[in-house]
Formats: sequence, C-alpha cells, structure tokens
Amino acid sequence: MSAPSNFDVIDTVLGLDRFADFKALREQRAKLKHLTQTSYQAALRPAEPRNFSYPLRAALAARMVALWKSQELVSHYHALLDSEEGGSELRAITDPASEAAGVNSRVAAILAHVDLVTLSPKDATRANIDKLATAGLDDRDIVTLAGLIAFVNYQVLVVAGLKMLRDN
Repeated sequence: MSAPSNFDVIDTVLGLDRFADFKALREQRAKLKHLTQTSYQAALRPAEPRNFSYPLRAALAARMVALWKSQELVSHYHALLDSEEGGSELRAITDPASEAAGVNSRVAAILAHVDLVTLSPKDATRANIDKLATAGLDDRDIVTLAGLIAFVNYQVLVVAGLKMLRDN
C-alpha cells in the first residue's frame, strides 16, 4: 500500500484538513514534519522488511498506540493492518489486553519487549535484549524493533501534543 507523496499520517489522523490555521502553523515546521513522515515510512514500510513483515510492523504499532490509548492512531494502524495481505491473522496481537494465545515464542518475546519499552522504558535492561536473542532475533532484528518502538512512541507523543494544541 503506497500513500500519495503529500500524505502525512499525523495531519490525517488529527483531521487537520478541517483546521486550516492549525495546518498552516504546522507547515512552519515543514522540515520536521517531512522528517517525521520519512521516519514513518522507514519504520513501517521500508524497502526491505527483512524479518519484520509489513503486517507485523503495523500490528506492533497498533499495539503500542493502544497501550497509549491514542484512538486516532489505533484507527490508522488497524486500517493499515487490514490493508495488508495476512494482516487479519495478526489482529489479536494489537490488543494489549488479549493473551494473544497461539503466538510462537518469537512473537511472544517481541510483544513482551514492546509492552515493556512502551510502558516502562527505564525498566528495560540487557536481560530483556537477551530474551529477544534467545527467541531468535538477530542483532539487525533487535535494532529494527528498537527503531519501530522508538518511532511509534515518538509519534504518539507528537499526536498527543498537537491534539492538545488543536483542541484549545
């Protein structure tokens, strides 16, 4: 699924087309806006997804934004997941409250790490990284996961901040 070149996830999820003044204000930081969208593409839709398929990336992102209770982003990532072939098979892991029964040990380790770093990043230790390696993730996979977690959590904070500005 390829988005138009002028597509911006944050503008879209916040409905900024209905807020011309606010959208113009956001354009004053056009380079930051562009870099954020470029980071989105790199985290969610890289040219070579390797061991993290596009549906898995979308499902993990949906889970993280659900942990933050960012409904706008939950809707976005569910739609992205639904647009991916095989995405419906991963829908269960998007809900942090579900046990996601039947996932393999690799996915279980990834989910535990995603939840930990999203909710309590200061509690993450080398032992948590070792659990990922034990579950079969190589160094590149761990870096990929760290980048996805970092970007999605950044995106949540940007959306929350802009939403507060928009709604005041």
